[in-house]
This record gives sequence, C-alpha cells and structure tokens, in this order.
Amino acid sequence: MNRNAAVALALAAILTTGFAFAAEPPSKTLYVRAGKLMTSASDPLKGPTTMIVTDGRISAIGDALPVPQGAEEVDLSKYTVMPGFIDSHIHLWTGPRALGNNVSYGLQTLRAQKAMKYAITSGVVGVRVLGSDGFIDVALADAIDEGTVVGPHVLPAGHAISIPAGHGDSFSYPATIPQDAYYTPLQGFISSTEDAEKAVHLQIKYGAKVIKIMASGGVGSPLDSPTAEQLSPEEMKVIVEQAHMAHLKVSAHDENTTAILDALHAGVDSIEHASELNQEAVDYMKAHHVWWDPTVYIVDSIVLGGETGPDYFVRKGKALAGTHFPSFRLGLKNGMAPQMCAGSDMSYEPGGGTVLDEMMTMVKYGATPQQALVAGTINGAALAGWSDMGTLEVGKEASFVALDGDPTTDISVVKKTKAVVFKGKVVAGVGK
Repeated sequence: MNRNAAVALALAAILTTGFAFAAEPPSKTLYVRAGKLMTSASDPLKGPTTMIVTDGRISAIGDALPVPQGAEEVDLSKYTVMPGFIDSHIHLWTGPRALGNNVSYGLQTLRAQKAMKYAITSGVVGVRVLGSDGFIDVALADAIDEGTVVGPHVLPAGHAISIPAGHGDSFSYPATIPQDAYYTPLQGFISSTEDAEKAVHLQIKYGAKVIKIMASGGVGSPLDSPTAEQLSPEEMKVIVEQAHMAHLKVSAHDENTTAILDALHAGVDSIEHASELNQEAVDYMKAHHVWWDPTVYIVDSIVLGGETGPDYFVRKGKALAGTHFPSFRLGLKNGMAPQMCAGSDMSYEPGGGTVLDEMMTMVKYGATPQQALVAGTINGAALAGWSDMGTLEVGKEASFVALDGDPTTDISVVKKTKAVVFKGKVVAGVGK
C-alpha cells in the first residue's frame, strides 16, 4: 500500500468513527396529559386526553395512551391545551419609543430579541413582522431557527414599501442632510414602477418572506394622513406581480376606501387595518378570499388612553376610530370571519399588548370567542403559509399552550397561560 492510500484509509476510518459517534441523538419524547384538548379552534373541546410528542412533532393523540419508556411527563390535566397563537401583524420593539431608532441595528436586534422572548412565553408561537429596519427581522428569524435565541417562528417582511413622506417614513433630519442613501428601493422607498420592482427584488434578496406595502397613510407616521392614497395602482400591480412570481404574499396597509379598493384590484393577499370598508370592498374580499387583518386592539387602546405616543399619533388614532370599528362590524355582519386573522400591530415591548389582547378586543366589538380563536390560530397559520401549525394533529409541530379555563366561553382565558410548549420543548410554565 502506498503512502497516499494509507492516508486515505486512515482518513476514512476517522470520518467513519466520527459519524458513528455523532449518530442521531436519542428521541426526545413528551407525554402530555390535557384536562381538555382543543385540536382545532373550529371544533368542540375534547375531554381528558393524552398526547405524545416525539422529536418536536405530535406522534399520537388519544384517551389514556400508555406512557412511552423514558418519556418526560407534562401534567396539564387541570388545564385546556390548545394550539399556540399566531400574531399576523407585528413590528419589533427596539427600545423606548422616546429614543426612536437612532441606535445601531445591532442594538436594535438585541432589544428585539427580548420582544421575541416575551412573545413565546406569552404563548405566541408565530409572528409576521410587517416592516422593520435593517433586516433585523430576518436576522431574528435566522437566529431563532438555528437555536441561537429563543422566540417564535418569524415571517419577516424586511422594509415595508412606501413613498418618501409616506407611512413608512419617519426620517426626522433636516433637508440639508444628504438623503440619497436613505430614500432607496433597498430601504423600501419608491417613486415609480421601476423602483417598485427593484424594491421587491431587494427585500427578497435580503431575506423577506412576505412583502408589505403602505398603500395609504397611517396613524404612526408624522407626515401623512390615513385618508391619503400613497402607492399608485400601477406601482401596487408591479409589486404584487413580482412578489407572486417569487411565491410570496403581499400584505397591504390600508386605512381608506380608495386605497383599499386599489390594493384589492392589484391582487394583494391581505388587507391590514381596513379602517374604511364599504360593501364593494367586502364583497370583493369575500369573492377573492383576501385575508382580513382588522387590528382592532391598537385603535381601541389609543381611544382608551392605553397606547400613548406623540400628539399626532393619539389624534389620528382617535379620529380613525370613527370608521375603524364600524368597518370591523360590517365585515363580521357580511360573513368575513372565516378569512379574518388576528394581528395586534404591537411591537411586543415586554409587558405590552399582544395578539391575546387583539382576540379579546375582537370579541369586545362583536366577534364570538370561537371566531377570535380561529383568527389567532388556524387563519394566522394559513396566511403565513405555516401548514405545520394552527391545529394539533398527528404529524404536525407540537407548539401549544395550556390555559386555566375555557377560552371558547370566556375569551379572557387566553391570558391565563400556565404552560407553553414550542416545537416539543417546554419553554414556559408547568414543567419548565
């Protein structure tokens, strides 16, 4: 045997030994006892039920299943176990609002990490981040997926697509400051159909998994009005065409009727806020199954004084309530609940509002508890494209919460969280 052959054999032996040593780890098994089990928010609760979770997935559901050898037992027999919640519209907390975002993207990302930990320990197992700076939402999604930080599934949008001085523009420096590097398609700013196409391509290049557009003005931006139309119908059509070619959905921030109808006819997949619906818009959304994300909690909180901010924020939010809540009731009256999602429009500042508040506010303004629960589980998963989530079924991801009470009769129970299991691991509460 020559020297090269001997080296090759030795290397092969080392590699073979290494692979044998690093063989598949032993299965991680949970045995869960549920007092009541909600396999789907659209179905009645089951009585005492057991569930087996193997390597993060549900492997069996049944009455009094035998305990697998070596399984970790999680006793939730006093509680209602149901799918974890999905927030279809959030932004990321990056520090106290008074400080703005005038800090590095690295620091913003570290602060947002705390927001994602708050989300998961609240029972929120999936979020759509509809607009952030510096692709920090993409970074968080990657870090969570690889196990570097703790948090829910994140569907990132990158930068929301806006016009300068529009709802996506909070640039507060004087006009004497050079701005060419800021108002670019990479940053989400467009002024033409050519810019629109480039903006979509660049958001996708840097990790966006959904495209967010600012079709109208809004409450949280200093320079515009919710009554303003911003992106042109032609720009929106180009955005939708390019996103759909990449198999991504388009989510449209829309506060007024004209902008809503323009976005609908452009082919968007979801309407966010929908603060000025009319019958034409409702009929179109139903006929084309456009998802409806009404975000009632944030407006309600502004009206009640719980959500504070600059004068323009509070003033515009209170004015918007005059059409926002009637629009929500119009949608419910016309049978849009089957395509309703629960989006809080919150930043998940630790201790702040979440999708749990959104579901409770939906019920406050006329939805049934079941409609709100479907919006916050099944429909949120469908909108995000997470086929593994939203219900508890054999073969699906084991991400669920245990609640102290019955949320189908008292929606406030969604805040009585006793345990959170994410991908088969107890991350909060009982058994942690």
